[in-house]
Amino acid sequence: MEYEVDKQLIFSYFGRTASPLQRELIAQWLRNEKNEEQYYEWLEEWENSHPQYRAQTDAAHQRYTAFLANNPQTDDVPELPEHQKKNNWARRQWLVAASLLFLLSLGALVFQQQLLYQTYDTAFGETRSLHLSDGSRVLLNANSSLKVPRWGFGDRTREVMLTGEANFSVAHTPDHKNFVVKTTKGFEVVVLGTEFTVFARKRGARVTLNKGQVRLNYKAGTTRKQVTMKPGERVTFDPQNHIALKKVGTTQRLPAWNEKRFVFEETPLQEVAYLLEENYGLQVSINDSVLANRQLMGSFRADNVDQLLQSISELLDINVVRQGRQVQLNSH
Repeated sequence: MEYEVDKQLIFSYFGRTASPLQRELIAQWLRNEKNEEQYYEWLEEWENSHPQYRAQTDAAHQRYTAFLANNPQTDDVPELPEHQKKNNWARRQWLVAASLLFLLSLGALVFQQQLLYQTYDTAFGETRSLHLSDGSRVLLNANSSLKVPRWGFGDRTREVMLTGEANFSVAHTPDHKNFVVKTTKGFEVVVLGTEFTVFARKRGARVTLNKGQVRLNYKAGTTRKQVTMKPGERVTFDPQNHIALKKVGTTQRLPAWNEKRFVFEETPLQEVAYLLEENYGLQVSINDSVLANRQLMGSFRADNVDQLLQSISELLDINVVRQGRQVQLNSH
């Protein structure tokens, strides 16, 4: 008997009632990448109507009881009163159930994130160009990630989540749907169609606007605020999400890292050290505060991190010593 791969067959597979022949047929069907999106859509529909993650506390209790029965306590300890034994036993049961429930809930959350979002990552020293389904383009810098909804992107939503740094060239849609870049730094960027760069890392955050207009939604303390940016402006956030807005030159608006080009305009060496740590995974130490505050000026190309270190050494006339991931910057 031949089977056709349809929703009913996939649902039986999710419910573990499909035959070995049917499972093999589905495996062959999934080898075609065009079928993967349909598979995940059906999986989401089945998940919504058949929750899979329920804590099996009764079974866990039974297993734990059997374990205690087969592994009696042999230490010579004083005998507890009967009411304390019951209380301790109830407490153990509760802790086992709570631990199992937490682990299952955590697994469900991770699985749900993988199901609902496509995540694009870059390694240290790597950049990546993305073309989203709504026509927008994203250039992802090193050591960064972008989460994009698997379904409904461009139709129901144009919200993405960024960690790290990326340049966005957002396409305008006929229905004027907002494009929203959410970050883990307590702010989001809302646009219709424009070009801008978002930096959101552990040490701070900033948004640089090249074309168009964007609105920043952020929270300072307990107050929600907004600011509208114009081309050529950069907004920088401090750790308390207070902002500083300033005008920047044309060379600072567009990212240079996509061309492996580095532009420094009165950039302290300490800032360069942060760049080396964030983009290349190096651990940089500077031997004194005077050197850390020395500023770099210039623009040059570096195909790899060793070329970049060599250029820094020549620009500032300093010693650069690298051993694996450890880098020391020292004055002569």
